[in-house]
Amino acid sequence: MTLPSPAAARPVGYHIDAPAENLLFSVYRCWMAGYATGDAACWDIAWEGLAREMPEENAKPLFGEFHHFVRTLRATADTEIGWRPAACRALCRDECLVLAMVDAAQRDDRVQLLHAASYLLKSEGLHRALDATTALAKALARVGLFIAPVSPCALDTMTRMKPPSATAH
Repeated sequence: MTLPSPAAARPVGYHIDAPAENLLFSVYRCWMAGYATGDAACWDIAWEGLAREMPEENAKPLFGEFHHFVRTLRATADTEIGWRPAACRALCRDECLVLAMVDAAQRDDRVQLLHAASYLLKSEGLHRALDATTALAKALARVGLFIAPVSPCALDTMTRMKPPSATAH
């Protein structure tokens, strides 16, 4: 399988409608919903979303990486991580930080990855969450999905947003 170059595949801007970001959050939100509700049907919806977008041989490993990423993020979070329903077009603060983490991992920007992660995760077990983020970022890249760069200015704005007091579903 030939992979596209990162520069050629990067969308111009980042937003929920960009292909990589759209897939990232539709699957991420389904995994978060599954853990929040205990309903495995949410994970079935995540699988269906991946299977619709790519061949099964690409979807299977990516599905596993999403599972590992979300499970690890939840286990190492300082507080409950905020997320929005799959159909929502806007990102909440915590989702913006997840976006910044995955982008930084794809670009191998350890400083930005650690900076964004520090607003979501506790230091205990942080290395596991950073490894899971990097694994997901690489899995997305292997199937030609590249997150548009999140600028330091945008990350600074994200970190100044008010953390969610409760998950809105």
